[in-house]
Amino acid sequence: MGQPNSQATLVEMLQQSVISVLGAPPDPAPLTPHVIGTLEREGYRREHIKYQVSPNHWGYAYLLIPKGARQPCPTVICHHSAGNFAAGKEEVVDETRPSLGMELVRLGYTVFAPDAFGYGERRSPQSNGAAYDAAYTLQQYTVLLLRGETLLRHLLWDISRAVDYLATRPEVDMARLGFIGQSYGARMALWAAALEPRLVATVAHGSIMSYRETVRQGNWFQIEFVVPRLMQVADLQHVLSLAAPRPFLLSTVEGDTHSADAAEIYQRALPAYQRYGAAQRLAHYVYQRGSGFEPAMRYKAYTWLNSWLMPY
Repeated sequence: MGQPNSQATLVEMLQQSVISVLGAPPDPAPLTPHVIGTLEREGYRREHIKYQVSPNHWGYAYLLIPKGARQPCPTVICHHSAGNFAAGKEEVVDETRPSLGMELVRLGYTVFAPDAFGYGERRSPQSNGAAYDAAYTLQQYTVLLLRGETLLRHLLWDISRAVDYLATRPEVDMARLGFIGQSYGARMALWAAALEPRLVATVAHGSIMSYRETVRQGNWFQIEFVVPRLMQVADLQHVLSLAAPRPFLLSTVEGDTHSADAAEIYQRALPAYQRYGAAQRLAHYVYQRGSGFEPAMRYKAYTWLNSWLMPY
């Protein structure tokens, strides 16, 4: 069901307002991708990928390809969480414990696990630990501000470049492309779903709190998501509404102070989905207790992704 012209105009205005405060994107560059190395594992193959995101800046990722699967496969981008700068993408492909990438590739998905800027192979060459990594991210943030750009705009550009790369791979079904993340990854999931239209279905678990509520509670902001003048034009419910009518799952735990107003964000974004006749595509799963992204929560998230991405 299409939107009335007046409503479509309002959506376009909101989108352009958000894009305007995010600032200019990086300069374009050819992907120039390389497979750095390949590992054969039981049930899947892991490729170590390098690709250019902007002039002289490179992205690094793992691509997990299920063996024996009918190709092209439904594919999920798995974004790591925050804090462990050294680990980055290693977190979501960890073979020593349950991890998003391992579980999804065993379900038949091709999995793409990139390093965010400042993490993993994208840390400063001078890094000597987490304190330096945090300071380096802040320094890069300030340099971008001086140029009228924002770190979040660059992070979103990185996601789009990852999607550009995936579009070159015969193992990837671009009509069944998903995104999942927890914590930092959840915040990126919401923003990526709003501004990268090639994402078909997205899951964000935990750590989704409006800018207004974050300020009210006096909580610290993750520097990657600080955008000058953003609160003058939008908050997270408006950003989430830009994902409509594509499927989006918001997954939270009751009592999680980092997701205190997730229900309100969901309720205030829901009318955008209803205008498309697609209210069932926006879901909010609430768990009474738990810490992290526990197995039962992940199972429900995968079941939800399957309903949108897996062929019958």
